[in-house]
Amino acid sequence: MDKLKKTIDKGFTENYLFGDINDIRKSLSDYGVDLDDNRQRQNKLIKQLKFKLRSSINKEKNENLLLKATESFQEAINKGLEKPIAYLNNLINENQLVVQYNKLDKLSSDEIKEIIKDQNLIEIIELLENEQ
Repeated sequence: MDKLKKTIDKGFTENYLFGDINDIRKSLSDYGVDLDDNRQRQNKLIKQLKFKLRSSINKEKNENLLLKATESFQEAINKGLEKPIAYLNNLINENQLVVQYNKLDKLSSDEIKEIIKDQNLIEIIELLENEQ
């Protein structure tokens, strides 16, 4: 009996999956399903999923840019390049960050990220690449 039930269920499922869409819509309407309401909910869900996907992609891009800028600043500090160091000092002064060290070479990667995180990362990376 259980096997018969599975076979019938499989037949109904395949009928809906491979059947004519208009027949399926009519059948759903006959059962009282509001197709317009379902379509609106589906569209809303699709928009939400697209937004979340774009958001996660943008977040990943931003994190990659932040990492690249941080590494470039660390390299510039190690090389003693004036322009990037002056730019970083300027950011520290603009943000009124209390930096408790006298030397930038003691800044950790996380501290540099904290200083530059709200800035235009593409502009910073271009500045650093031009200087190197």
